[in-house]
Amino acid sequence: MKKGFIALLVALCLVLAGCSGGPASQTKGSKEGAGEPAGDADLSTIEKKQLNDYTWDDLSLISNQIAQAASDEEGREIARQFGLVEKDGSLTTQTKQIVLNNTRFLDVRLAGIRHDDKADGSGKAGLTFMTVGALDIRPINDTQTVEGGWQASTLRAWLANEVPSMLDDDLTQALVEVNKLTNNVGRTDSLESVTPTPDKLWLFSVHEVCGDVTWDIDEFRQMRGYQDIDGLLNAEGSQYEVFAQAGVDGKGNNSEFLSLAQSSGTSPWWYRSPYPFDWQGYANTGTEGYFYRVMESGYPESLGEPVDPSSVVVGFCV
Repeated sequence: MKKGFIALLVALCLVLAGCSGGPASQTKGSKEGAGEPAGDADLSTIEKKQLNDYTWDDLSLISNQIAQAASDEEGREIARQFGLVEKDGSLTTQTKQIVLNNTRFLDVRLAGIRHDDKADGSGKAGLTFMTVGALDIRPINDTQTVEGGWQASTLRAWLANEVPSMLDDDLTQALVEVNKLTNNVGRTDSLESVTPTPDKLWLFSVHEVCGDVTWDIDEFRQMRGYQDIDGLLNAEGSQYEVFAQAGVDGKGNNSEFLSLAQSSGTSPWWYRSPYPFDWQGYANTGTEGYFYRVMESGYPESLGEPVDPSSVVVGFCV
């Protein structure tokens, strides 16, 4: 009787153990299939390499992990583990090669970490890149106008509608849409003109390259009723680490860093920032406005008429 009772208890325990094991396994399986953040397990398959040796799938996984980090410091530590940040804390200067239309090679480099806000409101994009040379040489508008600014420009439409098909599929699929702040009116003196646009490929703004500028005050401080151009320009995003690290500013320090001479010949390159001063109300210049450009020498301040072809230096996030 006693032996039979013990045997019954053992059998009951085995049944209960089997039942408790079943749901636990199912719960684990359901979590893995529910599309939860990949976490460290996905990164464990990626070995530290030179930037050019990572695939865009690799960089997308790394970027996602950086974006999900609890702080900027933790995000930078992840970037450091994969060689994207040097031991001294600076961004890597390594480049990665991309192919355009299967015929032309172009280098890109890291521009920032956790800099840009995702357009879907889900937080920061982990990694921002920029082309080292020119993607193309094009006007920013088909007509001589700055009306509608970057948002309404034909160059923005070209980048959104045509350029993705020029890139390799793995890069195109890795692109993350982010919000870019720009004066999207054109000739204006209102800070309310600075609004976000969702973009996967974009031009850099004056402020993203130079940081705070005082161009308006320096040039027009003696003019009665001058517009606060500086306030508009300085509201268009924040300076990227790649330019701050190089010592680039609005006064022309380290202009050689902005020159395209070593990569694609001497050429000015576009900012997405329209020149907001109303020249028509001040003098008859015969133009409907300008966009800012970096000069051929790399000096950060010049103006170009919208129909003038200039180099297209592009930023993007993964």
